[in-house]
Amino acid sequence: MRATETASPFTAPMELLGPLSPVQPPHGPVLIASDASDASDATFPVARLLAVHTGASIEVMSAVQPTSVPMYAFDAMPTLGLTTAELVAHRTTQVRGQLARLVPDMAERAVRPVTVRSGEPVGEIVQRARELDARVIVVGRGRHGMLERTMGGESVLRLLQRGETPVLAVDPGLERLPRRVVIATDFSAFSVYAAQVALPLCAPDATVELVHVAPNLTEHAPGLGDFANEYRTQVQASFRAIIDRLAQREMTFETTLLEGNVSTRLMEHLERHPADLIVTATHGYGFLRRVMLGSVAAVLVRSAPCSVLCVPGTAHTHAAARAQTPVPSDQTRAIPLDTLDAQLAAFTERHRGHACTVEVQRRDIGTHALGHHLVLAGMSYEAAGRILTMSFGPSEEPGNHLSHQVPGCEQVVVVSDASGRERRLVVKQGGGVTELQLET
Repeated sequence: MRATETASPFTAPMELLGPLSPVQPPHGPVLIASDASDASDATFPVARLLAVHTGASIEVMSAVQPTSVPMYAFDAMPTLGLTTAELVAHRTTQVRGQLARLVPDMAERAVRPVTVRSGEPVGEIVQRARELDARVIVVGRGRHGMLERTMGGESVLRLLQRGETPVLAVDPGLERLPRRVVIATDFSAFSVYAAQVALPLCAPDATVELVHVAPNLTEHAPGLGDFANEYRTQVQASFRAIIDRLAQREMTFETTLLEGNVSTRLMEHLERHPADLIVTATHGYGFLRRVMLGSVAAVLVRSAPCSVLCVPGTAHTHAAARAQTPVPSDQTRAIPLDTLDAQLAAFTERHRGHACTVEVQRRDIGTHALGHHLVLAGMSYEAAGRILTMSFGPSEEPGNHLSHQVPGCEQVVVVSDASGRERRLVVKQGGGVTELQLET
């Protein structure tokens, strides 16, 4: 399914993110991470284009890790081959030469063209990006350069795991600002934040394609047809809401809904519809973040036929977004567990058919969304097992709804806004919180 839309012709039917409006992207310099190899050559011209386009300054960063040479005549005791100072001086000369060769005008104007540190490269680059509040780290994607040799084959993923700075992995074929851009979205706050980071780095007249990969919606069981149709309807509404939020005057927005495995379908789509850049968020933090990096982002970084921009959706991002819309403490109402089943039934009667977002926050896996625009069908509570069940879909009839169970309920709270409208139902359980948000 493909639909082409121009920017801002729609009025969003619902507030897509509600209280999860993303925080502003960083506004520091563009940080080039180079190991002086040919593989990092492509980063310099692209970084220069980004700096001119955004008005940002440029910093060039490199890191060397001291090496040791085994002296087998002395029981294989490692002995330092070169001093750290010599390694740093040699790398500095190499990167300055790279700078002068690839962007001579920038080298002439730069006050601090190169910063070289001694230490583990990924850690040093993450630290430097944090110090500068860098808006993006630009690295090369060469198979035998920085990613595969000096910093190791998983360096982009390690930069994302350990830092909060967006990372642009530049394909050697990118010689201009991206004009054909694919943004993978699941309609979460993190993916909208990723889009907000990406658009200032693209050509002003870029064509931006928002791509959502849904689960297989082809109906294999009776009764799922209504749910699949509703899902597709809500996806189109979400596309319109994102376009309203992101709209740029000269950009053209397109939307595509795919079904199946996320990384597989994205790769197939890029092969059929070539792009200059694909953008993806990396969700959550902790265990979940590592899992996400091991799937979609990892596949794109390793195999996408174009440059890749990965934007971490970190715990810091999530907390800052929540802090933008604090809810007064007097707007919360705790529900006693002994009356919970009846009160959940009443809550359902008030909000049945309302679109909801469901999030889970757990210490072991971090924060992630179970779904967006889920139509509330029912809620119940089983006191014996302290299990709260949420049902979504056109009805509560078997086969016509999806269910999510929250075991071990300890406390249930309803949160209202300043006008008294119920906005969220928060369930505290052992090890975390499950939150149902009523979308507006």
